[in-house]
Amino acid sequence: MQKRSDLSDVQKGMIIGFRAKGGSISETANFVNCSRAAVVKVYRAWQYGTIQNQRRGTCGAPRAVDDRGERRLRRSVRAKRRQLLSN
Repeated sequence: MQKRSDLSDVQKGMIIGFRAKGGSISETANFVNCSRAAVVKVYRAWQYGTIQNQRRGTCGAPRAVDDRGERRLRRSVRAKRRQLLSN
C-alpha cells in the first residue's frame, strides 16, 4: 500500500474520478492499491482546491500553534463574537 506522498498524478486522478463517480473509500483504495487515509486526503485536497504537492518547510523553530490548534482557536473566536453580538 502506498502513502499519499508516494502516489503519482495519474493515481491521484484515478482516486478523484472513482470517488466522484460514487465509489466508497474502501473500494477506491482497493482499486488504486493505496491506503484509505491516502484516498481521503487526496480527495479532500481536490475538493477544497488545495495544492496536493505542497509541503511545508521543516527548517526553523516549530510552530507555536499547529493546524489543529489553529482550527480550535478560530472556533473559539467565532463563538466569542456570536456571544458578544447577542448581548
